[in-house]
Amino acid sequence: MYVDTSVYMYAFGAPSPFKESCAAALEAGAAGRLSLVTSVETLQEILHRYRSLQRTDDLRVVFDAVLASTRSVLPIVVDDMQEARELGETLSPDSGVSARDLLHAAVARRHGLSQILSTDSGFDAVLGIERVDPRELKI
Repeated sequence: MYVDTSVYMYAFGAPSPFKESCAAALEAGAAGRLSLVTSVETLQEILHRYRSLQRTDDLRVVFDAVLASTRSVLPIVVDDMQEARELGETLSPDSGVSARDLLHAAVARRHGLSQILSTDSGFDAVLGIERVDPRELKI
């Protein structure tokens, strides 16, 4: 299952309705009870967010958690960008799907992954992708 950046942000963020379930999913991934993958885009988003907040100590913790909780961090290639653009063309501009979400979906699809673990309901609009809400995940 592909893991969206939102899962890491909630797991390591302030108290929220998603915090506990996101943390549990990542712990299950690290323990091998759940097979999780993500892409370098997730690492880029985490790097960008924590550096912009000047929270370098937290950056190291969350960055390392990505590596520990996933069995693979997938590369991004130009075909993924093309697929993201094409996916975006099938959606209305007000669909709630960001360019980053389109890229995550494209990478997942290229690797034959139809499920994305995410708190972001924007993925619900992407053809061929089933969003799994961390609160509903059975571990």
